[in-house]
Amino acid sequence: MKLYSKEEITKQMRLHYSEKKTITMKSFNENKNVCCSTTVKRYFGTWNNAKKEIGLSSGIEYNKLKLLAAIKEKINSGEIKRISDIDKIADLPSYKYIKKLWTIEEMEKIFGIKIKKYSYTAESIALQYNKVKKKHNKITFELLKKETGISAGTIRKYFKSWNMFLRYMGEEPNHIITSVTHTNEELIELYRRISIKIGKEKYGATSRDLKEYDFPYSKSVLASRFTSLNYLRKIAGFEIKREITPKYSKQGIKLMLYNKYKKYGRKLTQTEIAKNESLPNPSSIFYYFQTTKISDVWKEVLNEK
Repeated sequence: MKLYSKEEITKQMRLHYSEKKTITMKSFNENKNVCCSTTVKRYFGTWNNAKKEIGLSSGIEYNKLKLLAAIKEKINSGEIKRISDIDKIADLPSYKYIKKLWTIEEMEKIFGIKIKKYSYTAESIALQYNKVKKKHNKITFELLKKETGISAGTIRKYFKSWNMFLRYMGEEPNHIITSVTHTNEELIELYRRISIKIGKEKYGATSRDLKEYDFPYSKSVLASRFTSLNYLRKIAGFEIKREITPKYSKQGIKLMLYNKYKKYGRKLTQTEIAKNESLPNPSSIFYYFQTTKISDVWKEVLNEK
């Protein structure tokens, strides 16, 4: 690991700002001529502390002025029709972050957009769903959100999950396995980008954040690639709040599964494993084997690879 002094780091930051006219963790990490943001935070505690050290404001006032112009520009172009549309625009912070800067009343006055204060019930959500379905015949959560503004958080509040909501509506959910089309490096960058976008510059986004902000993959998919969300945080340059002692080991799980194979004389299905209280749940198994297929797990357990 290369050692730096605070003077060297601040010199690099000033030079970067002078050349790029901006300095964010993302832009700094993309600059191959400087150290990384993780190194900066190791010496200064936080990214904002380092910015203050070189005389740059890290406060909300600077961000407000910049965001004010950017948001008004998007409103004038028609890209933002309601303030929550901010979440759909890649180069703007999240709506959740915007709400930290201005109250609803201030936003209505500044941006000239009437912000509807939604008050839902299970019945009103069902009514909205039926209206959208009648219009489009088939319906997905993305379509419902686009047409009504009902968020994933609202669905979870009243029905726990989208699939449970569909059952409430008398429909059988179609389970679609997400195809992972990104490389590990691309996933790390996606995670880093969404974490910075929602203001989680220190510890990175949580699994709840990823759900709320429509990250394209689930926690289990990330865990199958990176063993755990904490490890993804680490390699993406974020801090980890606390180290968690693993409950299982890969070798231990192999032994448990092999013993079940000998007992039953066959490979247990994913459903059977999920119902067996003496075994870890399939998601945990997938974490350790870095896969999303139980067939791959059995191949490794029985040395069939």
